[in-house]
Order: sequence, then C-alpha cells, then structure tokens
Amino acid sequence: MRNSKKEDFLNFLKEKNLLITTHDLADLDGFISGIALKYYFETHFPNQNIQLMFSGLSRHTKSFVNQFSIKFPNFKFTFQEHIQLSDIDVIVIVDSNNLDQIKLFNNSDLDIPFIFIDHHLNLQKNYPGNVFSFNLIYDNYSSTSEMVLELFNDSDIKLPLPYKYLLTSAILTDSGFLKYGNTGTVKNLYNILQDQIEIQDVLPLLEREIDISEKIARIKALQRVKLIRINNWLIGLSHLSSFSASAASILTKVGFDIGIVVSEDKSDYRITTRAKKQVCLKTGLHLGKIISEINNVNGGGHDGAATLNGKNDVEEILNQLIDKIKETLIN
Repeated sequence: MRNSKKEDFLNFLKEKNLLITTHDLADLDGFISGIALKYYFETHFPNQNIQLMFSGLSRHTKSFVNQFSIKFPNFKFTFQEHIQLSDIDVIVIVDSNNLDQIKLFNNSDLDIPFIFIDHHLNLQKNYPGNVFSFNLIYDNYSSTSEMVLELFNDSDIKLPLPYKYLLTSAILTDSGFLKYGNTGTVKNLYNILQDQIEIQDVLPLLEREIDISEKIARIKALQRVKLIRINNWLIGLSHLSSFSASAASILTKVGFDIGIVVSEDKSDYRITTRAKKQVCLKTGLHLGKIISEINNVNGGGHDGAATLNGKNDVEEILNQLIDKIKETLIN
C-alpha cells in the first residue's frame, strides 16, 4: 500500500466515532482483520470511540475462537452482533468491497460514509456513501490481515502475543497455507513470528473436525460431478445444497484443475469456484475477474477462489461462467 494513501486514510478517520464490520458469516480473515484493526485504532486513536460488529461467524471461525480461548483464556473477543448507529461517523468494512455481502447494508438506507479495506479484486462499484478516495483495496495481498499488519508496522505499534497468533492464523488460512500466497506473504509471516512463536504452535488452532454432514456433502459432490475437458485442463461441475466451498476444493484435490459447485435454494443460487494455482499461473485465469464481468450477479474473489450469487437464471449464468473460463484456458 502506498504510504500517502495510508496517511490520508488515517487522517480522515481521526477524531471520528468508528464502526468496523465485515461480510456476513465472517471467515477467519474477516474476523481477525476486524479484531486486529479495532486494537490498532484503539492504540493509534486512544481517545476515539471504536466499535466492532459481526453479523455472524462461519462454522470454522467459531471453532477457531473456541480453540484460541483455550490457549489464551484471558483474551476477550469484544464485538457486537447488533449496534446502534446513531453515534457512528464512519464505517470501515474489512475483507470485502461488495455491499451485497454486508448484512448491515441490506434493505437499509444508511446515511453514514464508509470505507473499504480489502484484498479482493476491486469491483469499482459507485456506491453512494463510499468515500472511495480513502479505500484501501489491493489484490496483491493474500489476506486483509496482512494489510492490517502493515498499519501496525508503519505506526511502530508492537503486537501483543495473542494478536501475533491471530494474524498468523488468518494469513495461513486465507493464503491456503501459502498455496495462494506470494513472497510478501512469507515476509509478513516471518515478521510476525520472529523468534517468539513457532508456526507449529499455531497450526493446532486451525484444525477442525469435519462433521458427518460435510463428509456426506463431499461424497455427493463427487458422485454427481460432470467432467468438462478443455485441452489438457479438467473442469469438475457438481451440484449441492450446502458445503459448496468444501466440495469445490475437494474437486481440485481429486484431480480436477477447476472445481465448480452450484447450490440452489428456491429462486436463489450460489456458484462456488476453485482452481489450482498452476492453472492460474499458466493461463492467466482469474476467477474473481471473470465473475466480476458477469452481469446481474453479485460476487467476486481471487484468481483461484471466487463465488457468485444470483436469482432465477442459474443455467444461463453458469453457461456464461464456463464459456469465459474456456476462453481463458484456450487462449
């Protein structure tokens, strides 16, 4: 991130009452970047009112919180599920730049300016209320937590031990345990770890038992999969009612280069995509960019992991998605 951009961002937030939030069903990166940013703001702006709200946590995040609380029993995760907005001057949204993913903005005409801090592809949507000149959106980071870490480093604020564990956990999971990371990701992890903690001490916090329903969903996805071959690339297309992200990842692990899983609920649908890193590097495939170019859907993501949501026209949108992927793989 450019230093001047960060300085402008912080100057704008000075002496304002702030609310930090993220997308619904917060994953580890959204959750931890919010937790860490709250601590950063409280330290950098000691006399300001800083609040944090999560509308919901993912199953994996809840599992992590339980594990983390055992290791650090005195650490308190301080956030709210509902909030009174009358005293808020600015909302800072982390780990998303798509308002359709932010429950706080659903069916609401909020008259509060907001700013994005995000590592996903910039959707460049002209949202009323977004102070876009102060957005920090850079998709060359593997996680939003790395961007928050950079704020700590620039301000020379030392990270307490629990926050080192938190940020390490977020960076590891959102980079696919470095599978989707880069040299900057490795440098950031080294910066946190140094000689104080071993990465092997962090990994147990990220382990989770896969319950029987998720196991069955994965098996069903494999039973229903349709093979699409484009030259020497293999696309696996399947349908499930739940656990689509887990199933899409499994498809890439059993041999498919790209996994696509469709989930439908009445008129609503979700299409989850995953691609192996080598496919993205060799072909220039960027699933997030492809999804952002499809009209009448909401979604986005990274080169190797992206999701879209829509209504009614799932077959048409699915065909568009596959056609755009084919174009990239052939060219």
